[in-house]
Amino acid sequence: MNYLSASWLLFLVLWLPKLACAQASLSDKYRQRAEALYGEAKYEEAITWYEKAYGLVRQTDPVRAANLCVDLSSMDYMKNHTRQATDRCLLGLRYINKLKTAPDSLRFKLFSSLGTFYIALYRKDSAQVYFRKADELLAHNPRIEQQIPAYVLYHFNNQGSWFFKMGNYSRSISYLGKARKMALTSGLTEDIAYIESNLAGCYEQMQNFSESLQHRQLANKFYHKPDIQKCRNLSGIGWTLYKLKQYTESLRYFTEAEQLMMKVRRGKKPTDYLSDQIHLWRMMSSCCREANQLSTSDRSIQQALRLHRQYIGSQGTLLAQVLVEKGELHEAQHEPEQAAKAYQDAIRAVCRDTTGLAISWRNPSIETTTDETTLLLAATHKAAILKRRYDATQKSTYLNASLDTYRFCVSLQQRIRHGIDTDQSQVIFSTHQHSLVPEAVAVAFEAYRHQQTPVLRETLFQFFEQAQAGSLREAFRLNTIKPQTLPGPLLEREQQLKKQISALKKRPVSDTTATTELTACQLQWHQLLETFRQDYPAYYRLNYQDMVMSSRTLQQKLDDQTAYIAYVRQGASLFILVATPQAVDVIRHPIDSAHFDRQLVKLKQQLYEDPVLGRYDGAAYAAELYATCIESVRKYLAGKTRLIISRDWSFNFLPFEVLETGKQAQDYLTRHVAIAYAFSAQSFFDSPQRSIHANPVLVVAPFARAGALEKTVNRQGPVQTLASSEAEARSIGGDVLVGAQASLPNFLKKSLNRSVIYFATHAQTDDVDPANSYIAFYPGETDRLYTDDIYNLSLTETGLVVLGACEGGSGQTMKGEGILSLARAFAYAGCPSVVTTLWKANDETTSFMTIRLHHHLSRGLSADRALQQARLDLLESSLLPKYNHPYYWANYTLLGSYNPVMAGHDRLVIVWWLASLGIIGLLAFWQRNRLIRLVKHR
Repeated sequence: MNYLSASWLLFLVLWLPKLACAQASLSDKYRQRAEALYGEAKYEEAITWYEKAYGLVRQTDPVRAANLCVDLSSMDYMKNHTRQATDRCLLGLRYINKLKTAPDSLRFKLFSSLGTFYIALYRKDSAQVYFRKADELLAHNPRIEQQIPAYVLYHFNNQGSWFFKMGNYSRSISYLGKARKMALTSGLTEDIAYIESNLAGCYEQMQNFSESLQHRQLANKFYHKPDIQKCRNLSGIGWTLYKLKQYTESLRYFTEAEQLMMKVRRGKKPTDYLSDQIHLWRMMSSCCREANQLSTSDRSIQQALRLHRQYIGSQGTLLAQVLVEKGELHEAQHEPEQAAKAYQDAIRAVCRDTTGLAISWRNPSIETTTDETTLLLAATHKAAILKRRYDATQKSTYLNASLDTYRFCVSLQQRIRHGIDTDQSQVIFSTHQHSLVPEAVAVAFEAYRHQQTPVLRETLFQFFEQAQAGSLREAFRLNTIKPQTLPGPLLEREQQLKKQISALKKRPVSDTTATTELTACQLQWHQLLETFRQDYPAYYRLNYQDMVMSSRTLQQKLDDQTAYIAYVRQGASLFILVATPQAVDVIRHPIDSAHFDRQLVKLKQQLYEDPVLGRYDGAAYAAELYATCIESVRKYLAGKTRLIISRDWSFNFLPFEVLETGKQAQDYLTRHVAIAYAFSAQSFFDSPQRSIHANPVLVVAPFARAGALEKTVNRQGPVQTLASSEAEARSIGGDVLVGAQASLPNFLKKSLNRSVIYFATHAQTDDVDPANSYIAFYPGETDRLYTDDIYNLSLTETGLVVLGACEGGSGQTMKGEGILSLARAFAYAGCPSVVTTLWKANDETTSFMTIRLHHHLSRGLSADRALQQARLDLLESSLLPKYNHPYYWANYTLLGSYNPVMAGHDRLVIVWWLASLGIIGLLAFWQRNRLIRLVKHR
C-alpha cells in the first residue's frame, strides 16, 4: 500500500506540471482561434472558443484565467450584458489578488475595463476609481503602452466617450486625441472608426454638427464589417443629419441601419444588442416627429418602450431618453397631460429612490440620481410643460409644480457644472443651458406677482444670481476653494502644467512633437484634477457645496448711495431686480423683443463704428433704452449716485453710461451716477479685500514714440505707433516700460503685486476663437499675451488693470455667458477690477482719460467714481468740440469691484497726522513716566 501511494505521488509530481503546461498551451490555441473568429465578426463562435480556453485554466492558471475574464467581459459588453461583464472582471481581480505578483498589463486591462463597465452601469464614482488605478499604472509603467497598445487605446477612447457625455468636452478631446494618435502610430487603423465616432459625439454635444458629420463619415469610411459597429456608425450619421434638420437623408441612414440591425440580431438572444435597437428606434422616432410623421414616430417609440420594459426593466438612462422622446411626441400631438406624465416617468427611470415620485409632480433628491445630465433634460421638459398647463388653465397647482421643478433644475444645473473641468467646457455648458434660468425667472415672477412673499423674492434673487457668466463664477469659486483645501506644491504643479499647455498651443499644428507633448500635458492636468477630487475630501465637499449670497446680505453690503440692478430677458419680458439698503424688488417690463433688439443694434452701430468726427445719431435709441432699463426702476434710485449693474448676456456690450434721460440734450447717465459692472452680486462683493500697498504702479507702453505727439485718430494695425502713449506713461509715472523695454519677457519678470497695471498698447480680439485674442508687446509680431496666458497670471494681489487698448472688452458673445473678452480673462485670473475699452480706442481721448483716471485714483477715489470723473473731465475739456461723440469717451467701462486701489493724497495726509499725534502721545507718556520716577526717587 505504501509502495502504491509513493508511486502515485511520484506520478503526480512528474506529470501534473506537464498536464498543466499542456492545458495552458491548448488554452492559448483556443484563445488564438477565438480572436481570429472575432476578427471575422463571428462573435458567437468566438465566445464559444473563449469559454473553452477559460475552462482549461480556470483552476490551474490564475493569470491566464484573469486574461480570459477580460476577453469574455468584452464580448458581454459588446452584447449589452454589462452586469455580467462587470462580474467577470471582478472575478479576474480575485484571481490575481491571490498572487504576490501579477503583470501590470493584466491589472491595467482589468482596471480599465471595470471603469468602462461602471460607466455603462451609471456608477460614476466606481468608474472614476478604476480609471484612476489604470492611469496610475500607465504612469508607473509606460511600457504597458507598448505591450498592449490596443487596450491602452480603448482605455483613452472609452474615457473620452464618457467625458463628453459628462460635459467635459476639452478633456474628452484630449483623451480621444491620444487614442487617435496611438491608433495611427500602432497601425490599429480599424480602431480609428471607434475614435472618430466618439469625436463625432463630442462635437455633436458641442453643437458643432458640421464637424460631427465629418467625423461620422470618416468613421463609416474606415469601418467595413457588416456588424453592430457598422450599425452604430450608420445610425450616428443619421442622428447628426437629424440635428442638421436634413430629415429625409437622416431617415435614409436610419433605415439602412435598421436593415443591418435585423441581420446582426438574427438568431441571437432577444437581449443581444437590444440597447442598440432601442436607441435606434428612439432616434427614428425623433426624426419622424420633426418631419411630422407622427404615426411612424409613435410606432417606433412604442416598440422601444415595450422591449425595454420586457427585457431590461423600468430603470436606466436609455429608458429615460425614450420617455423624454415620448413626452415630446405627446406635445406634438397636443396631449400635454400625457407629456407631463412621460417626463415624470423619465425622472423616475434615472433615480434609485423613486419613493413618492408617482405622487403629484414631486421631484427627487439629486443624490439618488444615476445620470444627472438625463435627469436635467427630463426635469427641464417637465417644468416647461407644467408652465404651459398653467398658461392654459390658470390653475395655481401647475404654477407651483412648475416653480418647484425649476428650482430643482437650477440646483441640478449647478451640481453638474461643479463637475466640469475647463473654462471652455463650462462656456459650452452655459450655451446649452442658457434658457433654463430665464424661464425659471419668468415662472418665479408669475408666482411672485400673485403673492409677494419674502420666500418668493429670495427665490427670484437666487435665480438672478445664476443667470450670468456661470463659467466665470465657477472659476471665482474654485479660486477661493483651492488654497483652502489643497497643498501648495499641487497648486504649483497645476500652474506649471497650465503654462506648458498654453505655450504648446502656440506651436504650429505641423509640429508633431509639440502636439504629442500637448496631449501628454493635458492628460497630466486632467489626472491632477482627478487627484484633487479623490484624495482631498475637503476640496471634494466644498466643490459640490454651493456658496450662496442672500438678498439680505447684499443689502447689508450696499450703502445709502448705491443700488444694485440685474437684468434677465425672457421672451417679451425684461425682468429687472433692484436692491438698495431699503428694499429688494423685481419688476417685469414688457418689451417688443424684436424692437428692443433693433434698438440695441442701432445704438451699437452708432457707438462702435468710427464716425470720423461725424454726427452722433444714437440719442433717440439711447433715450428709449433708458426708459426701458432705468426709468422703470427710477423710484428705487432716488438719491443714488452709484449703480452696480449686472447685464443680461444679450446686451453685455452696452455701456449704460451712454443712455440718455431725454430731458435735455446730452443728459447722459454718466453725468448722474458712477457705474460698475458685475457678473453677479456674489462675485462682485465676495472678492477678497486687498490691502492698499505702496508698490509703484506698472505702465506698459510698447509702441510709444518719445517726443512725438502725432494726432492719430484711431489705433489701427498691430504695430502702429501710439503717439500719445509716451506722454501718458510719463505722466502716470511709477514703474514704466516703454518701447523696447515693454517686451513680454520683461513684463513677466515684473511683480504684479501692484495697485494698478496700465496697458497703453494694441490688442486684438478674435470673435470666432477667443483663445486667439491677445495683448501686443514690443516688437509686436511675436510678443503677445494670449487669453490662456492671461488666465495663468496670478493677479490676486493686483488692485486694478486698465486696458487702454483696442477692444479689450469686446469679443465673442456666448449665450448665457456674455462677451468672452480680454477683460474677462483678467477677471478670471483673479484681478478684482478691470477698466477696459469696448471698441477701438481713440489714441488722444484714451490717453487723456487714462491720465485723468490715474489722477483721481491717486486722490483715493473709488475706481468707479474715478472713471466717472475722468469721463466728465473730458466732457468739460477743450477736446470736447473735436470729440463730441460717445464713440470717443463711452468705451471705457469698469468691470468688477469699485473699491479704492490707491491711498490718495488726502488719506496720506490724514495718516501722517494720525501717526504724528501717536508719536507725540508716546513722547508725552514717556516724559510723564520719567517725571513720576524722578519724584519717587527724590
